[in-house]
Amino acid sequence: MKKGFSLIELMLVIVIMAILIMMVYPDYQQYVRHTKRIEAQAELTALAKQLQRYKVVNLTFLKANGKPITLVDIGEKKMLYLPRAGRPLYQIKLSQVGINSWLLTATPLQHSTQWQDGGFALNHRGEKCWIQGLAKCVPSATSQW
Repeated sequence: MKKGFSLIELMLVIVIMAILIMMVYPDYQQYVRHTKRIEAQAELTALAKQLQRYKVVNLTFLKANGKPITLVDIGEKKMLYLPRAGRPLYQIKLSQVGINSWLLTATPLQHSTQWQDGGFALNHRGEKCWIQGLAKCVPSATSQW
């Protein structure tokens, strides 16, 4: 009696595995994109907390010379990319800084896995937005992540 598998049986198993992988892989990629987006949104929320701490100490989001603060003023790099470790997926920008206001935006980098996922934003009122497929959005009281 022979023991083992024939070449035909092994090839059949490989074909079945390939079909299963082809069916599951797109769902896996979607899950990974969603996870990376949630991680970046959490980082944006942490940056918002740093901005609020700055205001508690200085009573404004402007420097002593009247110019708007930057990410550097809250202890971050001038050009901030997320995630902080590994391949960057989003560029973070602080804009529309006023005495009592600011806007943080996360724009997906071209040629990254997040490129078609859409950018998101968070402002000083805690309003946030994300529109799948669009690089930019405007936060409002009715928009969400």
